[in-house]
Amino acid sequence: MLYKIINMLQHKTTALLRIACEIMKGNKIHPATTIIEQKNLTLGKNISIKPCVLNLKNGQLKIGNNSWLNHGLEIYSLHQISIGERTSIQKRTTINGSVVIGNDCIIAPNVFISSGTHIFDLLPEKTIREQEEYAAQHQLDEHYNKPVFIGNDVWIGVNAVIMPGITIGNRCIVGANAVVTKDVSSGQIVAGVPAKVIGHRKLDKK
Repeated sequence: MLYKIINMLQHKTTALLRIACEIMKGNKIHPATTIIEQKNLTLGKNISIKPCVLNLKNGQLKIGNNSWLNHGLEIYSLHQISIGERTSIQKRTTINGSVVIGNDCIIAPNVFISSGTHIFDLLPEKTIREQEEYAAQHQLDEHYNKPVFIGNDVWIGVNAVIMPGITIGNRCIVGANAVVTKDVSSGQIVAGVPAKVIGHRKLDKK
């Protein structure tokens, strides 16, 4: 029991020291934020992180200058998640796996972005849980990790889902409640389930 208390105090002390160091860089990390494996977190300057969970046990997280993470956000990194500069991610969004998000992006509440999915077709006669256990034991789960790439100046609407392996180009808009199952080319506006092109962002002709 004493050992657990000491470990907990050490963890809290380390977390507070990290927060103090980041304050020196102009970063604001809420004390209620949970960061698992802080050594895997790399921050730029002038970053704001509200109470959220950053699980970096299995990967890195890099956040660019002047970005903002709202409360309730959950990040589980596998290999690396990268968030560019001046990007805002709203409350209750979930980002899992291997994901690259560019600069100047706006991600609305309740968005789900993941490079992985449950394994259901490896051994179809078995349950999904049994298939995932088998894949982990035989180091096959990496085969099911398909990185997601999101370009610069992308707006993703509330409740949208970005499926594994998707690339979204620069200046795209993803409508609310959309499920993106195919790549989105730069400048396209998509919406629906599955998401389809409904328009294009106009370029300034000046």
